[in-house]
Amino acid sequence: AFFNDSTREFNKAVDSALLMLRRARLEAVMERRSSNVIFPKAPAEADLQNSWFHEGIEVKISGNDVEPQPQIAQVRFFPDGSSTGGILDFKGQLLKRRILIQPESGRIQIEQEQ
Repeated sequence: AFFNDSTREFNKAVDSALLMLRRARLEAVMERRSSNVIFPKAPAEADLQNSWFHEGIEVKISGNDVEPQPQIAQVRFFPDGSSTGGILDFKGQLLKRRILIQPESGRIQIEQEQ
């Protein structure tokens, strides 16, 4: 893939989501209490300076039963390192990335372009 402003924004969004997930898992294990990561689906709900949300980047979450509000996707990590699990699909104009959150281990993996 070639790199331009939209590619940089896309990679920044994916990196930001990965960082949020990894930090929440570490916090849950270290502090021995559950930790949530919430992914707002609208820009008004997100801190645009420090967020994965960017114009033109679509994010869908699936495989997660814990969704109390339909407009908000969330993943919960537990003190034993496990999680509610899920799949985050990032789609930009030219790029796609998938973040997999394993329920049993809480392990966070990323798949490259599909």
